[in-house]
Amino acid sequence: MLKLAPQSDSFWLDVLPGVRIRFRPITVASMLVAREAVGKVFRDEDQDDVDARANIALVRELTRRGIVEWEGIGDADEQPIPVTREAVDLLMENWPAYDAIDNLYVAPALARDAEKNASSNSASGTSAEAPNTATPAA
Repeated sequence: MLKLAPQSDSFWLDVLPGVRIRFRPITVASMLVAREAVGKVFRDEDQDDVDARANIALVRELTRRGIVEWEGIGDADEQPIPVTREAVDLLMENWPAYDAIDNLYVAPALARDAEKNASSNSASGTSAEAPNTATPAA
Protein backbone atom coordinates (compact mmCIF):
# COMPACT_ATOMS: atom_id res chain seq x y z
CA MET A 1 0.00 0.00 0.00
CA LEU A 2 1.29 3.46 -0.87
CA LYS A 3 1.12 5.57 2.27
CA LEU A 4 0.70 9.26 1.55
CA ALA A 5 1.70 11.79 4.16
CA PRO A 6 3.00 15.34 4.10
CA GLN A 7 6.78 15.72 3.93
CA SER A 8 8.17 15.70 7.42
CA ASP A 9 10.57 18.29 8.74
CA SER A 10 14.31 17.90 8.65
CA PHE A 11 15.85 15.40 11.04
CA TRP A 12 19.16 14.73 12.77
CA LEU A 13 21.27 11.64 12.22
CA ASP A 14 24.28 10.63 14.31
CA VAL A 15 26.63 9.82 11.46
CA LEU A 16 29.88 9.20 13.34
CA PRO A 17 30.93 9.54 16.97
CA GLY A 18 30.70 13.26 17.72
CA VAL A 19 29.21 14.07 14.30
CA ARG A 20 25.53 14.92 13.86
CA ILE A 21 24.01 16.04 10.58
CA ARG A 22 20.55 17.50 10.03
CA PHE A 23 19.02 16.38 6.73
CA ARG A 24 15.93 17.41 4.85
CA PRO A 25 13.82 14.58 3.43
CA ILE A 26 14.72 13.38 -0.05
CA THR A 27 12.27 14.98 -2.46
CA VAL A 28 11.25 14.23 -6.02
CA ALA A 29 13.38 17.15 -7.21
CA SER A 30 16.41 15.87 -5.29
CA MET A 31 16.01 12.38 -6.70
CA LEU A 32 15.65 13.67 -10.27
CA VAL A 33 18.81 15.76 -9.94
CA ALA A 34 20.65 12.77 -8.45
CA ARG A 35 19.45 10.51 -11.26
CA GLU A 36 20.74 13.03 -13.77
CA ALA A 37 24.14 12.90 -12.04
CA VAL A 38 24.04 9.10 -12.36
CA GLY A 39 23.13 9.35 -16.04
CA LYS A 40 26.04 11.70 -16.61
CA VAL A 41 28.41 9.12 -15.13
CA PHE A 42 27.11 6.46 -17.49
CA ARG A 43 27.36 8.82 -20.48
CA ASP A 44 30.81 10.18 -19.63
CA GLU A 45 32.58 7.25 -18.02
CA ASP A 46 34.10 4.41 -19.95
CA GLN A 47 35.70 2.56 -17.05
CA ASP A 48 35.23 -0.82 -15.43
CA ASP A 49 34.02 0.75 -12.18
CA VAL A 50 31.21 2.79 -13.72
CA ASP A 51 28.58 1.19 -11.43
CA ALA A 52 30.54 2.21 -8.33
CA ARG A 53 31.01 5.72 -9.70
CA ALA A 54 27.28 5.96 -10.45
CA ASN A 55 26.47 4.97 -6.87
CA ILE A 56 28.90 7.59 -5.58
CA ALA A 57 27.26 10.22 -7.79
CA LEU A 58 23.80 9.32 -6.46
CA VAL A 59 24.81 9.42 -2.80
CA ARG A 60 26.91 12.56 -3.23
CA GLU A 61 24.16 14.51 -5.01
CA LEU A 62 21.45 13.51 -2.54
CA THR A 63 23.78 14.45 0.31
CA ARG A 64 24.64 17.83 -1.23
CA ARG A 65 20.95 18.62 -1.51
CA GLY A 66 19.97 17.08 1.81
CA ILE A 67 22.33 18.48 4.44
CA VAL A 68 20.89 21.46 6.29
CA GLU A 69 23.47 21.81 9.06
CA TRP A 70 26.00 19.80 10.99
CA GLU A 71 27.82 19.56 14.28
CA GLY A 72 31.24 18.09 14.91
CA ILE A 73 32.74 18.83 11.50
CA GLY A 74 35.66 21.21 11.23
CA ASP A 75 38.76 22.16 9.33
CA ALA A 76 42.35 21.00 9.90
CA ASP A 77 42.60 23.40 12.89
CA GLU A 78 39.43 21.87 14.40
CA GLN A 79 37.43 25.02 13.74
CA PRO A 80 33.78 24.41 12.80
CA ILE A 81 33.09 24.95 9.11
CA PRO A 82 29.79 25.85 7.47
CA VAL A 83 27.88 23.54 5.17
CA THR A 84 28.94 24.34 1.60
CA ARG A 85 29.07 22.25 -1.55
CA GLU A 86 32.86 22.03 -1.23
CA ALA A 87 32.67 21.02 2.43
CA VAL A 88 30.07 18.34 1.68
CA ASP A 89 32.29 17.00 -1.11
CA LEU A 90 35.22 16.80 1.33
CA LEU A 91 32.98 15.01 3.84
CA MET A 92 31.97 12.51 1.16
CA GLU A 93 35.65 11.69 0.54
CA ASN A 94 35.81 10.33 4.10
CA TRP A 95 34.88 6.65 3.77
CA PRO A 96 33.27 6.19 7.23
CA ALA A 97 31.14 9.33 6.71
CA TYR A 98 30.17 8.32 3.16
CA ASP A 99 29.22 4.82 4.28
CA ALA A 100 27.18 6.07 7.25
CA ILE A 101 25.29 8.62 5.14
CA ASP A 102 24.63 6.03 2.46
CA ASN A 103 23.29 3.55 5.03
CA LEU A 104 21.38 5.97 7.28
CA TYR A 105 20.04 8.57 4.82
CA VAL A 106 20.09 7.33 1.23
CA ALA A 107 19.39 3.59 1.55
CA PRO A 108 16.22 4.01 3.65
CA ALA A 109 14.82 6.46 1.11
CA LEU A 110 15.57 4.07 -1.75
CA ALA A 111 13.96 1.22 0.21
CA ARG A 112 10.81 3.32 0.67
CA ASP A 113 10.83 4.01 -3.06
CA ALA A 114 11.12 0.29 -3.79
CA GLU A 115 8.17 -0.43 -1.47
CA LYS A 116 6.00 1.93 -3.52
CA ASN A 117 6.85 0.07 -6.71
CA ALA A 118 6.31 -3.44 -5.40
CA SER A 119 3.35 -5.62 -6.24
CA SER A 120 1.36 -7.57 -3.72
CA ASN A 121 -1.58 -9.91 -3.64
CA SER A 122 -4.94 -8.46 -4.51
CA ALA A 123 -6.83 -7.07 -1.53
CA SER A 124 -9.98 -8.79 -2.77
CA GLY A 125 -8.34 -12.17 -2.37
CA THR A 126 -8.42 -13.13 -6.05
CA SER A 127 -4.78 -14.15 -6.07
CA ALA A 128 -5.45 -17.85 -5.85
CA GLU A 129 -2.76 -20.50 -5.86
CA ALA A 130 -2.26 -22.12 -9.25
CA PRO A 131 -2.89 -25.86 -9.47
CA ASN A 132 0.14 -28.16 -9.35
CA THR A 133 0.77 -29.43 -12.90
CA ALA A 134 3.90 -31.45 -12.19
CA THR A 135 3.56 -35.19 -11.92
CA PRO A 136 5.03 -36.79 -8.80
CA ALA A 137 8.37 -38.53 -9.24
CA ALA A 138 8.19 -42.30 -8.97
